[in-house]
Amino acid sequence: MHRDVSGIDAIGRTAFAVAALRAAEHRSPDGLFTDPYAAHFLRAAGMGPQWEAGADFAAVMRTQAVVRTRFFDEGLLAAADQGCRQVVLVASGMDSRPWRLTWPADTEVFEIDQDPVLRFKNAVMDEHAGPTVVARHPVAVDLREDWAAALHARGFDENSPTAWLVEGLLYSLDAPAADRLLSTLTRISAPGSTLAFDHFEIGPTLRAATDRIDPGLTGLWQSGPADPAAWLKSHDWLADVHELAHIAAEFDRTVHPAYVPGPAAEGHSWLVTAVRPNPAA
Repeated sequence: MHRDVSGIDAIGRTAFAVAALRAAEHRSPDGLFTDPYAAHFLRAAGMGPQWEAGADFAAVMRTQAVVRTRFFDEGLLAAADQGCRQVVLVASGMDSRPWRLTWPADTEVFEIDQDPVLRFKNAVMDEHAGPTVVARHPVAVDLREDWAAALHARGFDENSPTAWLVEGLLYSLDAPAADRLLSTLTRISAPGSTLAFDHFEIGPTLRAATDRIDPGLTGLWQSGPADPAAWLKSHDWLADVHELAHIAAEFDRTVHPAYVPGPAAEGHSWLVTAVRPNPAA
């Protein structure tokens, strides 16, 4: 059954491009993860061949999307096992982690996104997955609004350590907007909280690939933080910054040449984890 996506804006619709890459990985016999729900999102949205058969886009972005998915899956579950029983998925899009990961039983997962995105996701998952085993709290709010207040209203406890994930978002923010996001997130993060995010720079190859899908998609790219390590340090987070190529190699995957570190690279593709230290430590 097709569902209405007319209220989902351009940045929200990028989640379907990622869902297409996750669906392809799920079908792969040597996939890095399973995600049986990604294909349901695409079918429900009536997404056509530009998503399923975006060969140029997939060639550049598939490794980025699937490696970060596996990397963040492992990181979130490790954080939950180590005491972060609040998990916040910022701009969650078509992320199905509340359903597909095996969380500790008392974990609470908060999903922040715009109302049309969450309504679409809820309808699809009600049909194909049913309720989650853990407590799931959809938080319908635009990140340009007071999203922290909306998060608190859904039961978020800022005195408890939290595992934050900001996936597939920072590239669409300019530096001041990224700084506002991190400032708010930091303000409500208890010591012991963790943060994970990806960030990547657009170059000629990726720009051409997104133009073939939709020039508007290319136009979403902004600067984000130019130096993730320094950015996090300025907000008192202890950061661990990785080039995607190095993490991909650990999973026996190779990145597109545009993101192989070296003189021919068209930009950085980072995977980042960080910890909020105890000030008394």
